[in-house]
Amino acid sequence: MCFINRDNRFPGRLPLVVLPYMKHGDLRHFIRSKNRNPTVKDLIGFGLQVARGMEYLAQKKFVHRDLAARNCMLDENFTVKVADFGMARDVYAKEYYSIQDHKRVKLPVKWMAIESLQTQKFTTKSDVWSYGILLWELLTRGASPYPEVDPYDITQYLLKGRRLLQPQYCPDTLYVIMLACWDPEPECRPTFHSLATEVQHILSNLKGEHYISLKVTYVNLDQPRPYPSLVGSEATTSDLDTDSDGAS
Repeated sequence: MCFINRDNRFPGRLPLVVLPYMKHGDLRHFIRSKNRNPTVKDLIGFGLQVARGMEYLAQKKFVHRDLAARNCMLDENFTVKVADFGMARDVYAKEYYSIQDHKRVKLPVKWMAIESLQTQKFTTKSDVWSYGILLWELLTRGASPYPEVDPYDITQYLLKGRRLLQPQYCPDTLYVIMLACWDPEPECRPTFHSLATEVQHILSNLKGEHYISLKVTYVNLDQPRPYPSLVGSEATTSDLDTDSDGAS
């Protein structure tokens, strides 16, 4: 990235930001392409790169507020770059909605944490929630979250303890991490540092080369399950660090 005219050397001209060319476009388009045949390792590897990028942003006290596969870019070496282009709101217009009294503000409600849906306030911990949704996007090859839920009902849906189902080829350990990201209490969610560590561990121990088709299904096709902590599930997040790793 470089800046042009940042110090106003060319009076009358606006400053410009020049970004590297991202050969493979945004991550969601890439994983949804019928010409691609990603493995589970490939997809989790993308998730690891995003976790590391978000760890860096958190350390620098930045809150992203719109983390999603559509806002991550891929260069020629398949390196993920966490970005946030306003044009994503045009390309994926159907994924942004007005909520409550903020009728003029379009928000990515199905990627937002419960507290952000209620207060329109964002923190690193709400970014962690969105990261959990991004992991789910990866393991479903870009499926839209909560397809059966009206955007205007999403807050109540989540408050009832409902969460996204486990994708078919998603390792159980990775789904536990997703659920930790979706903890209703922000302070109980893991940090991006611990997320990067845990995802790296899962990736290192993954065996086999399972390819995911675009017709991916779910482990449980019943009604969405309540959040585990509300029903005494054995799923635990005790191994995940929940202290702050930067911004709050």
